[in-house]
Amino acid sequence: MNQGLEGVFTRGRPDAHGPGKHRSSCLRALAVPALTLALALALAPVTGANAQEGAPFLILNQERLLTGSETGQALLEEEREARDALRAEARELEQAFEEEERRLARMRETMDPEEFRELADDFDSRVVEARQQQDERSDALVAEFDRRRRQFYAEIAPVLVTLLSRYGARAIFDESSVLLADQSLNITDAVIAEIDARARTEGEGGDDEAAPPAAPQAPEEEVGDDE
Repeated sequence: MNQGLEGVFTRGRPDAHGPGKHRSSCLRALAVPALTLALALALAPVTGANAQEGAPFLILNQERLLTGSETGQALLEEEREARDALRAEARELEQAFEEEERRLARMRETMDPEEFRELADDFDSRVVEARQQQDERSDALVAEFDRRRRQFYAEIAPVLVTLLSRYGARAIFDESSVLLADQSLNITDAVIAEIDARARTEGEGGDDEAAPPAAPQAPEEEVGDDE
């Protein structure tokens, strides 16, 4: 035989794509990776009644919105189940091919070389085809994970817009884009609470708006310094 089973189902495993490797383009637009802009907003003079009532910008942890909310956790659990099912199928195929390979090896000594070569070539082609099919299914699963995570972040975008207006802020940044910020500006927990509250309300078929979480207090001192 030209090849065995080693490495048959090794590429494109969906479990290599953890939660931290999927980012929403929608939220990336809100979390502009511009440190100078963030510091400029923090150090800019405060003018106007609305600006005085809230912080100039807010921060959040996008990853925690997925891993900390009930909706996100349900999504991650569905991904885990799908990965486990694909792994189980791959193991079954691998075991079946290994058993067939051992059987062919035992037959080799008693078979005509040409006849054995035909069987071996057929076996090799089926292994290659199985590997390709498994890779395609794995890639499709990864693409589906990515699509559903993008949908998750797109669906919570209105929550961010609501909180942005509620707190009177000018922008929301992912905390990984900001070098230094007072943690009173971090609204991750408030966003998660809002996501969960809205999900429960929708699940119960109610139309009542979820109670707003407490607004974060603007820090007494400026974010960063000029020194």
